[in-house]
Amino acid sequence: MLVTDSTFVVVDTETTGGTPGHDRVIEIGAVKVRNGQVIDRFSQLINPERSIPWKITQLTGISTAMVFDQPLASEVLPSFLEFLGDGVFVAHNRTFDERFINAELNRLGLGPMRNRMLCTLRLARRVLRGLRSKGLSSLADHYQIKISNRHRALGDADATAIVLNRLIESLSFEHGIKSLEELIAFQGESYSSRGREASRHVLRIRSEVLPRLPEASGVYFMYDRNGRIIYVGKAKNLRSRVRSYFSAIEAHPPRTRKLLRDVRDVSWKETGSELAALLEESRLIKSHQPRHNRALKRFGRRPFIKLESGSRFPRVSSSHFLIDDGAEYFGPVAGNRYAAFIVELINHRFGLRQCTDQTLSLGQPCLYADMGSCLAPCTGGAAVEAYEEEVRRVRRFLLGQDETVIEDLENEMREAAARLDFEEAGRYRDWVQVLRQTFATQRAVADSVLEHNAVLVQPGADPSSKQLFFVRFGRYVYNVSVSTTPDARQKQLLSNAIRTFFDANQLRPARYDKSEVDEIRILLNWMHANRNATQTVHWAVGEPTAAFTTRVLAQIEPSEQSQMAHSQTRTRIAV
Repeated sequence: MLVTDSTFVVVDTETTGGTPGHDRVIEIGAVKVRNGQVIDRFSQLINPERSIPWKITQLTGISTAMVFDQPLASEVLPSFLEFLGDGVFVAHNRTFDERFINAELNRLGLGPMRNRMLCTLRLARRVLRGLRSKGLSSLADHYQIKISNRHRALGDADATAIVLNRLIESLSFEHGIKSLEELIAFQGESYSSRGREASRHVLRIRSEVLPRLPEASGVYFMYDRNGRIIYVGKAKNLRSRVRSYFSAIEAHPPRTRKLLRDVRDVSWKETGSELAALLEESRLIKSHQPRHNRALKRFGRRPFIKLESGSRFPRVSSSHFLIDDGAEYFGPVAGNRYAAFIVELINHRFGLRQCTDQTLSLGQPCLYADMGSCLAPCTGGAAVEAYEEEVRRVRRFLLGQDETVIEDLENEMREAAARLDFEEAGRYRDWVQVLRQTFATQRAVADSVLEHNAVLVQPGADPSSKQLFFVRFGRYVYNVSVSTTPDARQKQLLSNAIRTFFDANQLRPARYDKSEVDEIRILLNWMHANRNATQTVHWAVGEPTAAFTTRVLAQIEPSEQSQMAHSQTRTRIAV
């Protein structure tokens, strides 16, 4: 049976002491879980027919008075067994709870539980070896779980259920455990059973593979014993990155240690730049679906803000697709919620139309014009010119060049805080942060996606070189490394490359598929992350390539002023 099809009943008990048979159960809490979701709960105090010791009351908060009028174990346990059914009995330190419940059942003349058993403490000891304590409180801290009613049965059962789900996720990912039988068997596995053979293959990789790694950007591949790719990564420096896996192994998190237990060989591919490595990594992970990669396996669904410039009176919307339909696309933004917010914000703060093309064709003001949220260009005259200016304002806003709206939101945030409406103020604060983050990237692009044509200039691998990245129609298409003092041959090669990729007659793609949109997203994130070290030389369609080459070279070659300053510095040092 698959783990996802199994029913787990996570149980916790509170007792009058620590000896089953002598001490009694005073509370049972249970949480029924299937496929990671809680589907039912059980909670009941029990009259133990004796007083509760003071130290137990101090720990749990359960006093003798609280259980005086509660049902006896003879009434509660049959209901609990019905709730348990044929589910898997789960507890943290399972032996404690199992023995107490079975002791109560034995006292009542009922047989012990026959359910399959699972202990989250045993699982944690095998999955989280680097965690010093495996107690429930430590695991809750590790997984950032907030426990309500600690040391009460249902509160601890709820927390244990979350721990169980996290451990199952780790076991599925790190150890490939998918069936209930494998999960139950894993808790009894010895600590060293998976670790003894690791040293042999790690030593071989250290001695035979790592010395050959280059100090260059690229992607690397890790293979299992059957030659299958189980992990793909990218690196700015392949030697440094891959070597880091195979040193201080015990200090790595459990997921990395599991990878190193499975890996049997490593290979790599140089890409010439970190950006090319990022793009190649994303493509390879989606192609090979390595089992140890968690991120980048699926194409993102981040939407773009669409300014419908191809229509007579543009309006704004959001789109997950990039189509050469005459519209301008900005972004992508963080998600559908943010896209909807930005579109709504534009519709509220600017005077663009929201009506359909059919309503527009009627040539008369509609409801939006009556409400003052549209400049009504359908009426003609001065409204048309005003509308064109409003479109220009929206474009500047989407390019991050006009922060008037952000300033207005900040003012409204302060006003909300002044009237003690902190929830509303927090909402304004969050939206301001979203807009600032979105537009920080957009300012680096300085154009809509399909009109993003530029050469990005970055420092090279050494101080005497520069890395050049060509972006055409929003996509990375080429990179080259040149000297900061390029000779005639390098200048000619650069001129040829610019003439090839920035041909004014080159047609824009009719549509970008999801892999190409994913590349655009990666490029924009990279540009934002490297904005302080990057000089962007934008190209406008129609600019002669010779003039554009001259502008690019100006960002590569040191200026006469900087050369003079450098010369003066050297002279002072010599003196």
